Amino acid sequence: MQTGKSLSDLETLYENFYAPAFAIEIDGDDIKRQQAEVAGVTVDNILGGAGQFSFSVNNPFDPGKNEFGWLDRGLFEVGKEVKIKMGYGKQMELMLLGIITSLKVSFPAGGASQIEVSGYDLSHKMMKGKKSPPAWNQKKDSDVVTEIARRYAFDTSKVEDTKISHPKIKQDKESDYDFIKKLADRNGFELFVFEKTLFFRPPAINTAPEVTLQWGKTLISFSPEINIAEQVTEVKVIGWDPASKKEIIGKASKGQEESRGKGKQSGSEMAGKVYQDPVVEEVRKPVYSQAEADRLAKAILSRLSEGLVKGTGECIGAPTLKPGLTISLEGLGKRFSKPYYLDKTTHAIGTSGYKTSFSVKDNSL
Repeated sequence: MQTGKSLSDLETLYENFYAPAFAIEIDGDDIKRQQAEVAGVTVDNILGGAGQFSFSVNNPFDPGKNEFGWLDRGLFEVGKEVKIKMGYGKQMELMLLGIITSLKVSFPAGGASQIEVSGYDLSHKMMKGKKSPPAWNQKKDSDVVTEIARRYAFDTSKVEDTKISHPKIKQDKESDYDFIKKLADRNGFELFVFEKTLFFRPPAINTAPEVTLQWGKTLISFSPEINIAEQVTEVKVIGWDPASKKEIIGKASKGQEESRGKGKQSGSEMAGKVYQDPVVEEVRKPVYSQAEADRLAKAILSRLSEGLVKGTGECIGAPTLKPGLTISLEGLGKRFSKPYYLDKTTHAIGTSGYKTSFSVKDNSL
């Protein structure tokens, strides 16, 4: 089994985990140059949603002058672009590029004032407003995603080809993000934005682990769960071909999940052994070809299979950990010492140091 960077590798890379550090730029201006006293910073990144950030600034209000200083000068104005890096010493990595959407001011009894600044990554811009533009005809989903992403000046080099052309693709009273997420789901794809690049791709579950964490050393805690309650043995997608006036039935059966671990059992295979009768998920969708119906059935089966193994954990602050990467967890016994796919990460630097918490998933055992 391939493993990622070890404890010694991480120690070398991150200066022995001494001196946790962060840098925050607002519209290209490092706020340390403004002498802002930042108390702590948190960055959440997640697949299939907008990444979030927040940081607190102590003593923003000068009671003697009756003014806010940085706030009155517009440093933390909503809508401004924020770049956050985290790491150790001078070894820091970009964690999020986003915009400020909220300012929360606190005047506590008997204490110093504080501002909490928060916002989202750039995918948030696609989440506002509901649209019903003219339909796209004879286009692939990836063509439509590329067109919409370019309106927001996103780099589309990570938009992967979905292969199948559709007679009509319709956005019906949906935000651009919700519409693209729907297209991602029907192809079994992931959707997320990092920096200014939009990722629209199949899950990279079988990639080599980025990092190896060991319980009792770099891995502080881990809580996994195996659950077959939502697993099915077959997915059947039923549509209608208006040209031939016939039903179209797409199928995906146990063992056909995307990115299924080699030599392992999928959730559908486990369900087939546990339940006496086949467990079939029937879905009626407007599909126009056999290839489209089969692809959607496989996408649904793959999505359900991702719920087989889930877990949450915490480790020493590791800025290299981001959703969409694989990590290897060790020291957890034969069943749980294995690679997992990162679904969400939270990086936090505060008075207690730098910690990374995460959520993982796997579709086979």
